[in-house]
Amino acid sequence: MTDAVVLENVDLSYGSRTVLSQFSLRLAEGSFTALLGPNGAGKSTIFNLIAGLLLPDRGDVQVMGMSMTRTRGGLRDVGMVFQQSALDMELSVAQNLRYFAGLHGIKKPAERIETLLAQFGLEGREKSAVRDLNGGHRRRLEIARALLPNPKILLLDEPTTGLDPASKQAIVDQVHAMSAQGVTVLWVTHLLDELCPDDDVMVLMSGQIARRGKFADLGGAEGLAQHYASTERPQL
Repeated sequence: MTDAVVLENVDLSYGSRTVLSQFSLRLAEGSFTALLGPNGAGKSTIFNLIAGLLLPDRGDVQVMGMSMTRTRGGLRDVGMVFQQSALDMELSVAQNLRYFAGLHGIKKPAERIETLLAQFGLEGREKSAVRDLNGGHRRRLEIARALLPNPKILLLDEPTTGLDPASKQAIVDQVHAMSAQGVTVLWVTHLLDELCPDDDVMVLMSGQIARRGKFADLGGAEGLAQHYASTERPQL
């Protein structure tokens, strides 16, 4: 199976603080991988490296076979949902999507927008200002926007933080469905209740992968909570 994302022997420091040292990972095409760990473990740093927002001090980051240290070409295949909202609160749902489509050079996006609005339960809200949406609908809109260019890779940084259980579960289910259709997903979180038994999980501790395997094989929520016993306990 081809790798969609490769980090190879990556070093990265913020000033005198080393965040990643000789760090490596591979994400296979069409896989769903949850990057799990306490706050400060390095999860968002890895997200930002793959998203092209950071460059490694040493080592290489490859996206769809292209080295990020040489070209940003691989980013055309990447959709991103950041921890903090990147929506324009004053624009309507449809205006946000049309604006993003324009940035990506998508011509005649109306059909694609209509499909995504239906997929994420936002029909009838096209003219609603984003500021008037609840948190769950805003998050759905952010994911829909990230999917406009039909990316092969979807990066999500703690996408359900602050949502009610029903909204959280709806987003978890929708993203898993996209992975089943062939989208490579990296789901960055510290919340164990977002994971499914067959999810590939990487447990990050102090910038290193401490454990990796299927969620069920790692003991599920109970087993991983015990693993964190001497560190910050993840929210259950």
